[in-house]
Amino acid sequence: MEILRIILVILHLLGMAIIIGGYFASIKAPKVAPGMLHGSYLQLVTGLALTGLAEAMVDEGDSVNHMKIGIKLLLAIAVTVFAIIGKRKEKANPDQGASAAMSHATGWAAIAAVIVAVSVPGTVVG
Repeated sequence: MEILRIILVILHLLGMAIIIGGYFASIKAPKVAPGMLHGSYLQLVTGLALTGLAEAMVDEGDSVNHMKIGIKLLLAIAVTVFAIIGKRKEKANPDQGASAAMSHATGWAAIAAVIVAVSVPGTVVG
């Protein structure tokens, strides 16, 4: 189980890096890069899998920090929705820069998720 958890954490961090890296790479001409959309899917899936593993591996007397997980889930859903809307706007108006706002929203929501991840105490509390 520990090897699976480590693999999921690596993939989760990779998804975060893809989203935030894609945002900063296109910050001068904002658009939702395809990698940002795929990174948001990766973050959402691996985050849910990590939550399931945390629930399964929790020791007696400990509990999972549901507040932290809930906030991160809402942010992950927001990142995914912003990326989807941004890609759709790009398809509708490819030369207009219509997805600039969605690019910024996607990037900053991902940054907010990182802030929650590192500032709120661990996933398992006891």
